[in-house]
Amino acid sequence: MTAVDWEEVKRLAADFQRAQLTSTSQVLSERNCVEIITKLIESNLLEVIFTTDGREYITPQYLLKEIKDELYVSRGRINLVELAKTLNVDLSHITARIPEIEKSSGCSIIMGQLINKNYQRTIAEEINERLQRDGQITTADLTKLYDLPGDFLQSVLERNLGKIIKAKQDKSDSRVFFTQAFIEKCKGIVKGALRALTRPTQVSAILEATDLQERDFYYAYDCLVEDKQTFGSLTARQGNATFIPQMYTKQQSDWVQNFYKQNGYLEYDALTRLGISDPVSFVRRNYSDLLHLPTCAVGSLLIDQIEAAVEDAISSNSFVDLMMIVPSIFSPDDVAKVLEAVMKRSKGKSAPLIFSDTVLISEGFVQEVLKPFTDKGIIQKKAQQAINDGSYIQLQMEKKLGRSLGKEKMDDNFDSKADKKEERRKKAGSGKSGGGTQGRETKTKAAPKKKGRSRKESGGSENEVIDKKLEFFTPEEVEGELSSNKNLEELEDSGVLTDFARHITPLLNKTTYETTARLFEETLVSGASQRRKAHVELENKLENWLLELKLTERSIKLFPFADTQSRLTASVLRMVGTEVVNAIFSYATSADGSSPVDPKQITAEMRTKLLADVNGDLHDALASLHKTLYGNSLEEFISSAEAALSLTGLLGRKSDKKKEKQFIHKRREYLLSELSIETTPALVLQLATLTLFQAATGHILQVSGKFVPTILAFLKPHLTDEENAILQAYQDKLLKLLSVDSEEMEAELKTILSEEMPKIKELATTYKKMIQKDN
Repeated sequence: MTAVDWEEVKRLAADFQRAQLTSTSQVLSERNCVEIITKLIESNLLEVIFTTDGREYITPQYLLKEIKDELYVSRGRINLVELAKTLNVDLSHITARIPEIEKSSGCSIIMGQLINKNYQRTIAEEINERLQRDGQITTADLTKLYDLPGDFLQSVLERNLGKIIKAKQDKSDSRVFFTQAFIEKCKGIVKGALRALTRPTQVSAILEATDLQERDFYYAYDCLVEDKQTFGSLTARQGNATFIPQMYTKQQSDWVQNFYKQNGYLEYDALTRLGISDPVSFVRRNYSDLLHLPTCAVGSLLIDQIEAAVEDAISSNSFVDLMMIVPSIFSPDDVAKVLEAVMKRSKGKSAPLIFSDTVLISEGFVQEVLKPFTDKGIIQKKAQQAINDGSYIQLQMEKKLGRSLGKEKMDDNFDSKADKKEERRKKAGSGKSGGGTQGRETKTKAAPKKKGRSRKESGGSENEVIDKKLEFFTPEEVEGELSSNKNLEELEDSGVLTDFARHITPLLNKTTYETTARLFEETLVSGASQRRKAHVELENKLENWLLELKLTERSIKLFPFADTQSRLTASVLRMVGTEVVNAIFSYATSADGSSPVDPKQITAEMRTKLLADVNGDLHDALASLHKTLYGNSLEEFISSAEAALSLTGLLGRKSDKKKEKQFIHKRREYLLSELSIETTPALVLQLATLTLFQAATGHILQVSGKFVPTILAFLKPHLTDEENAILQAYQDKLLKLLSVDSEEMEAELKTILSEEMPKIKELATTYKKMIQKDN
């Protein structure tokens, strides 16, 4: 647009305004006016703004003027929507003019509201008045009050702080502002409250008592910290913050120091009860040289006492339960850690045994405990029992067998590897030669090596056999033996006797095993002489038994009837022959080194089983001997016995007249000795009858009591009528005693037999004297 055109527009605008202000002499119709303005707008000669109803036009300058006027009327703050309704124009026209207004008037658009500097100054003045009245204010409170953003209000506050607004900003919270008077008031309240406290108090309780806000308290407290007038310290700033007075802290420190000086340790629970929230850190901070344990901290004085007790137990070959020495608040874990520290300080000395973390036992005490097992012969008995029952010998055989099996496996493995190696060498040598003179060269591919079992795995069973040990003692058995020791009552009270028994059980087993090996070696050395002695004793027994059988055979032949001889022979074989047969079988079946069978335990069935283990001529001789035992010929039995003895090497010297005479004399002395002390009527009559038979015939006879009537009938010619009558009457009374039913009669007969017993003994004893007198 040129200058001429602009002048024209200005002229027209002036005319238009003048026409509006003056009365019209000529009136244009509304249609003519609309056409004129439309023409001007189309020609870009006029810029106007239509109202919302379309019936009015205003210029932009007029709109700008109206906006400023409305802002002034609204005291510097107006909503743009409300402004658009008031001016009857579209909101877009007002929004388009806002940048120009902000630039020219310094206004701001805040949340759809137009605010000028005068309104901001007014806000600052009102905030200052409120601060002077209340003492403090927050941006949040102002946001609710003025319905404006907090950031905008914060900027207004900070921009006018110290100018219009007479206050201070909180250092910890920039959105809080105080007056100096309010700060001084809070400082005075907080200072008085803190000085009045004598024990730790939570900040919440202080706030409740002083009716202060938390932020006011902390701001005042920070000011007091700067002035060094807090008289204590805060544990935290959030949550359960607690104020600890300086007086209380000093009392705590004095109490802790005195307690440590008196006891040599500090208990964490006691410090907690004292009000120290983190006792471990407190002790580390104030007592750096203490040993920290799970429940307490220990000083060098108490450690030295424990070390002295440990050294005393080691030097005196005793034990000590440290739980009895340390204070009662110590736990087993505490004692274990102290003991660990003491052991480190005693490095290089003999290490004692420790049970249940608190009981220390010296090696010397262990040896003292083991000593009674040797002194009482317990170990000796266990060792001898292992030798007697064959368990030790069986173990040695198993070990020997295990070693031989292991050696055979190693040899087999070595031979197998050598064979495979030779086979591979042959294959490699023939691989390039093909099949003949025209065979092509061939190559052999090595098979992947397979990892074989290790020597340890293959020899596992061998090692198990070799490492096998005899268990002489069980922990329960050892504990039972130890519980009877009064010197170990304290160990039992400490509850470690069971663990101690488990510890020494392997030691006892090892000692007993060594004792068993020594005894077994001694047994092997003395075994030969003992076996020789037993051999000689057995030979003497067998020689006496056979001599007795031969002499008895002669006595039996004196009886006139064959039936009597047969019955007497069977009786003698059962009594004497059985002992001969059992002794020969026991010796013969143990000739291979096995343990001999007790002859007294051998029965007919056992002899049959023992025969199955014997071969050759000895088997035939023993079988014949066994058979003749149930025959009716002493001569055949003696012959079979001598044959078996010759094969077993037990046949001694042949008997002669002198031996026979000595044997008969000893037998008579034996019978007279037994007769003199015997009190049973039946046995007295049996012994008297055998004595009279030997005295009358000069031969011995060893038969059971049922043959007494037969022997008395045989002796009748050799005795006087009076003697026969005495013996016959005594025998009749004995027979009557066996068949009587009345207790009174039985008692009467026993009395008569007892009264007549000396007469029977005298008859047998004096019969020899009568013979000697006749001779």
